[in-house]
Amino acid sequence: MHFSLIGFGLSNKSVMNFILDHKMGDVFVSEKGQFDQESLEILSKNEVEYEDNGHTSKASDADIVVYSPSVRPDSKILEMARSHGAKTMGELEFAYRYALSDATIVAITGSNGKTTTTSIVDHILTIAKMKHFTGGNIGVPSIERKDEPIVVLEVSSFQLMGCDSFHPHIGSVLNISANHLNWHKDMEEYISAKMKLSNADIFLYNADDQFIPESDGIKISKDFGDVCVEEREFWIDGQHFSLEGSKLLGLHNTYNAAFAAMICELIGVQPEAVEEGLKTFSPLPHRQERVAEIDGVVYINDSKSTTSESSLIALQNFDNAIVIIGGRPKEKEYAKLANGIREKAKFAIVMGDMIPMMAELLKGFPHDTADSVEEAVKIAQRVANKGDVVLFSPAATSFDMFKNYKERGEAFKRIVLNGKIDS
Repeated sequence: MHFSLIGFGLSNKSVMNFILDHKMGDVFVSEKGQFDQESLEILSKNEVEYEDNGHTSKASDADIVVYSPSVRPDSKILEMARSHGAKTMGELEFAYRYALSDATIVAITGSNGKTTTTSIVDHILTIAKMKHFTGGNIGVPSIERKDEPIVVLEVSSFQLMGCDSFHPHIGSVLNISANHLNWHKDMEEYISAKMKLSNADIFLYNADDQFIPESDGIKISKDFGDVCVEEREFWIDGQHFSLEGSKLLGLHNTYNAAFAAMICELIGVQPEAVEEGLKTFSPLPHRQERVAEIDGVVYINDSKSTTSESSLIALQNFDNAIVIIGGRPKEKEYAKLANGIREKAKFAIVMGDMIPMMAELLKGFPHDTADSVEEAVKIAQRVANKGDVVLFSPAATSFDMFKNYKERGEAFKRIVLNGKIDS
């Protein structure tokens, strides 16, 4: 059998290794950009034929074409492959067909909170000593699963776009808000991708979310859910779970915890292990992460917030914050974010490509602009008074300044902790 891999990122590197290790056939790799030295060494070591700087018809000449999450299913090269009789699928679909068929699969998606929720499930299963694999969009490709009986996957809309038959045992949609509309054709396509998880054997969804359609499944809601959520607590079949003493802060994290707890109970985890897991879970870096308190001012790193919605959620947890936003916009307009800043913040600092977009929206509201994170922190320190919070929650991607949100968040923390804040 002949395989063609379109794109050679983390997931397709693992797909290549799986194909070769299982002697499924030969592989050809096609990359839109230029290969880095590490990728060239991997290809050479495995004696895999390749092309870069664009896809040619050679990439379409295969029995099965597996494409990276960044590649749209309607791209020209995939349409060409299908016209030649090839089967095309995303890397998640490939993993489902060839590596996950004998596992109990949990799939978690959402515009915000999917990494946190996946990590909570992983933590609870570890507490319960239940053998499992955690991967997907969280960082470890799903094809890397060995023989673990339970597979917990964070899945993105990009990955779901590449799926036709992916059918998890438990599927969860945490929330949906405008996101990745620079890649998706429109909001309808984005929602449709997320809602592919509604075909799961058991479907969990946030019934309070305006974009999630009414579905057959377990509703998680403040008002009428099968799982009832309040500010720091929730109920599953009448059983009470409290987040008092937990490091999970904010109503959004109560939803995340409720989803995770319900998933774990469905898998067979005892309530005592769920409670212990919720109490001992430490939130992930770059997600409303408390960095330091300097001269009575608290600095919060929320670099993972790359959308208006996630930054608005963060703002709800702080009164009169000095908020730092900016980067490369993912959304077409930011009026809702500007309104939220006016309502909850005392001062805004705007960076990068968002500056011209926010200028008119923040007119009349105390704000400033900065050319770098370091300059933004200096401005924040100058404006802040004892008792204030400086919230670094960009509401945009980092690609105009940094490789990713992690590098951006580490830069913010380094600037704060290394004393690069002039007094």
